Amino acid sequence: MTSRTGLEAEAITRLTEGVQPPGIRAILVQCVAGELAPSAAISRMLSMESPSIVRAAIDDVTHRAATISRASDMLVHDRVDELTQIFVEMVADLADVSDATKSAPRPAVDRPPRPGFGDRGESRTSG
Repeated sequence: MTSRTGLEAEAITRLTEGVQPPGIRAILVQCVAGELAPSAAISRMLSMESPSIVRAAIDDVTHRAATISRASDMLVHDRVDELTQIFVEMVADLADVSDATKSAPRPAVDRPPRPGFGDRGESRTSG
């Protein structure tokens, strides 16, 4: 009888084997093994590669988990699902920030002060 650790290691290998680039694969292995939190794994991958490459690697592992998982792989499969969900949320947040940055109004250098703001000549007292 194979140990739980052996089954888990086999599942991790099956789900990540051949994922490119190798640095991304190494991070995915740590994450799917439960050694690295999904958010930390995603941050590390994004610091190494473009979001499209990271997404392709995560999509590859997710597809494999959906199509070749075995009943004994459920813990590993759950970790892949969590990784995918967090990546989707992080990308949505990045897109929101990017959209906000693109649409943010630029400050006008020579814009006169708007009425009702700033010093109106009133004396100030401390008390």
